[in-house]
Amino acid sequence: MFVTILSGRVAEEDWSTLEELYERTIRTGIHGILSSMLIQCQTEPKLWQIITTWESQKDYQNAFDQQFGKRYLNLFVEGGRSPSRNEFSVLGHYTRV
Repeated sequence: MFVTILSGRVAEEDWSTLEELYERTIRTGIHGILSSMLIQCQTEPKLWQIITTWESQKDYQNAFDQQFGKRYLNLFVEGGRSPSRNEFSVLGHYTRV
């Protein structure tokens, strides 16, 4: 399992565009995604993240190479600051059923 977190500041006028882009993109059924969340910070509303859990690092890399992750980068730039993208190996996992 592999996790990616795209984090950045989004201008208020782009919030609805980001939400719509996220919904459209995630509905396409991207191979390898186990779960994904678009989140907005409550105390700092311009701070947004997309947290995605992938079956493998290879699945993520294939999707990114096909422009999946790059679609969001421009919306995650507010005030000239570049977004950050972090990649994590999952060493433990718990799901309540």
